[in-house]
Amino acid sequence: MSADGLGGTAVRRGRGWAAGTASAVLGWLRGLLAVALLAGVYVLTFVLVTANTLFVVLVVWAAFTSPTSSGSWPLVVAGSISAVFALLYGVTAVSRVEEPPPDAVFVHRRQAPELWRLVEELARELDTRAPTRIYLTPEVNAAVSEEARMLGFAVGARTMYLGVPLLTRLTPTELRAVLCHEFGHYAGRHTRFGAVTYRGAASLQSALFRLRMTAQSRQGIPGYAWFYQAAVGAYAKVFLWVSLAVRRRQELEADARAAAVVGPAAAAEALRRVHALGHAWTGFLDMFVRPVQRLGFVPKDLFGAFAAMLDDPSVQQRLTDLRKHPIETNRSWLDSHPPLARRLALIEARPARTPGTVDDVPLLVDRAPVRRVQEKMVARARSRPTELPHGTWADVAAEAFAVELASQLLEAARGTAVSARPTLSTVLDLLGRGEQAELARRLTDAPGPEEQLAEALFALIGQALAGAGRARWVLSWTEGYLLVPSDGTDLVDLEDLAAGAARDASAVPALRRDLARRGVDVREPVPLLLRTVSAPAGRTTGVDIAGQLPGFVAEEVERQRAVRRFTVAVLVVLAVAWGFTLVGADGSERYPPAANNLPANWPTLPNRTPWSPPAVDPLPTLGWPHTLPSYALPSYSFPSDFLLYGTIVVKRGDTLTRIAARHCTTVKELQEINDMGKRTAINAGQRLRVPALSGTVDKPCD
Repeated sequence: MSADGLGGTAVRRGRGWAAGTASAVLGWLRGLLAVALLAGVYVLTFVLVTANTLFVVLVVWAAFTSPTSSGSWPLVVAGSISAVFALLYGVTAVSRVEEPPPDAVFVHRRQAPELWRLVEELARELDTRAPTRIYLTPEVNAAVSEEARMLGFAVGARTMYLGVPLLTRLTPTELRAVLCHEFGHYAGRHTRFGAVTYRGAASLQSALFRLRMTAQSRQGIPGYAWFYQAAVGAYAKVFLWVSLAVRRRQELEADARAAAVVGPAAAAEALRRVHALGHAWTGFLDMFVRPVQRLGFVPKDLFGAFAAMLDDPSVQQRLTDLRKHPIETNRSWLDSHPPLARRLALIEARPARTPGTVDDVPLLVDRAPVRRVQEKMVARARSRPTELPHGTWADVAAEAFAVELASQLLEAARGTAVSARPTLSTVLDLLGRGEQAELARRLTDAPGPEEQLAEALFALIGQALAGAGRARWVLSWTEGYLLVPSDGTDLVDLEDLAAGAARDASAVPALRRDLARRGVDVREPVPLLLRTVSAPAGRTTGVDIAGQLPGFVAEEVERQRAVRRFTVAVLVVLAVAWGFTLVGADGSERYPPAANNLPANWPTLPNRTPWSPPAVDPLPTLGWPHTLPSYALPSYSFPSDFLLYGTIVVKRGDTLTRIAARHCTTVKELQEINDMGKRTAINAGQRLRVPALSGTVDKPCD
C-alpha cells in the first residue's frame, strides 16, 4: 500500500517535471521567435533611416556643388526630416516604462482579501507564481502581464487585470475558470512571448500612427511619410501573421489548463457567459450611458445600473439565447483569440469531470475601487457630468431617446417647410401632402428611412402628449423607451396611426382626429426639454464630452510643431550657406527662385494638392497609446482628422454661408464635417468644425 502510494506520487511528479521542462523549452523557443520579430522592427527602421540619410546627403551635396541647378533641395530636406522624426519617435516611444491602462484601479489586499486569497490559491494549483498586483478595469475582460527584462527572457513583477463586470456578474465557478485561463498563460510562460511581441506591435502601431498624421499634416513632401508608412505596414503584416498564429495557440493552451482545473463544462459555460456579458456591456454603454452623458448626466452607480439591466427578464432571455448560440460579428483576422466556436468545441470535447464545490463569498469588502473605476471612466469629459440616482437617470435616458428623434424630425421639417418654427402640425401637413419620401430623406440616410420616420413621428407625438401632461416616457432596456399614458388610455392605436401616416397620406386625417380627441393642440410648439431634470436636449445643444483632443493626439500635434520649428532652423542655416555658394556661381546658369521668394507655406509644395494614397495600416485601430495587458493585441483608433479640422464658436449673427466664406469652404462641406445633414440652423455659442488650413483675418483666402 505504501509502496503503491509512493510509486504513484513518483510517477505524477515525473510527469509534472517533464511537462514543466517541455513548457520551459517551448517558452524559450517562442521567446527567441519574438526577439527575432522585434529585432526586425529596428532593422527595418535602421535601413530606412540610413537610406534616406544617404539620399539627403547626396541631394544637398549636389545643391552646393551646382547651386544654380539644384533648387529643389529644401523640399527634400524638409520632407525627410518630418518623416524620419515620425518614424524614429514612433518606434522608440514604446520603450518607456509601461503604465497600467488609464481606467485601471489598483486593489489593495485589505479591500479584497478573498479575491487575493482566491488568486493565490489558483496560482498554487497551477504551479506558478501569483501576481504581485491586481487592477480592476471597466471592461468585460481579464488579462495578465509581466515586466519583461532582457527582451522577455527574465521576468519581473506580475500584474493581473480583472473587469468589474466579470467580478460582479460571474458565478464563483465561472470566475475561477476565467482566472485559471489567465494563470494558464503564466504557467505556460506565454507572457514572455507576449511581452516582446506586444512591444513590437506597439512600436509598429505607434510608427504608423505618426507617419499617417505627418503625411496628412502636409509637412514637406507627403510622399516621404507615405513611403515609410507603406514599408512599415508591409512588415507589420508579416509580424502579425507570424505572431498571431503563436498567440492563438497559446489561448487554446490556456483554455485547456482552465478546463483541467474547473472541468470542461464550467470552462465552456464561463466562456459563453463572458461572451454574452461583453455584448450586453457594449450595448449598455453605447445605447444608454454615452447618449445621456452627452447631456451631462451619468448614473450614480454605473455598475449597479448595468446589473439592473441584466436583471430585466427580457434582457435575461436575450442573454440566454446568446449563450446558447454565440455570435461573432465583424471578426477581424487580427483578433489574437481563435474563433469562439473552435474554442468551445475543443473545450467541450475534453473528458468530463466534476469540479469541487466553491464557496460563494464576497470577493470585495470595500467598493471604493469599483467607485474609482467609474470615476476614471467619466473623468475624460471636458465638464464633469452630474450623477443621478438610478431611477432618475433611467427617466432621463428614456426622455433623451424621444427628444433626440423628435428634434431631428422637426429639423427635417424645417428644411422642407416655409415655417421658421415647425410644429407637429407642420409635420402632419407635409405628410398630408404626400411628402413622406422627402421628409424621410431629410431625416436620415440610413437603410429603412420609412421605419425611422414612423418612429420619429411617434416620438414627436409622445413629446406633445408629455408636454400636455397626458403621458410620460419610461426606459425599456430592449426597446429604448416606452410611452406610458397618464390617464390610463391605450396608446397602441395611436402608434399604429402614426406608422400609417408615415407611410400613406390618406392616414393623416385619422391621426389628426385621434390627437384632437386626446386633447393635443398640434399647432402648439412641441417641448424639446428634459422634464425629469432641468437641462436641454437634442443633438446640437447637449454637453460636448469630446471637446478636447485625446492626450496621445495632442502629444503628437505638439511633437509635429517642435519638428516643424527644427526643420525651419535647419533650412535657414542651409539656405544661408547655399546663398553664399550662389554668390560665386556662374551667372550664365539659370538661377532657381531665391529663398525669400518661396511660397508662404514653404516647404510645402506650392499650389499643389498633396497626393493622399490609401493608408497602409494592417494593425487594429482601437486608442493608442494606451498600455494594454500583453494578451490583447492593441486595437486602437487614431482620429487623424484632428489635424485637418479646427473648431470655432458660433457668434451672434453668424450663418453657415458667412462662416463658409470666412474659412474658404462651402456650406455643404460644413454640413458634412459637422454631421448636420441638410440642416443650416446654428446657435450662438455652438462649436463647429472648420478646415484647419482655411483663411483667417490675418491670412485671407487665396
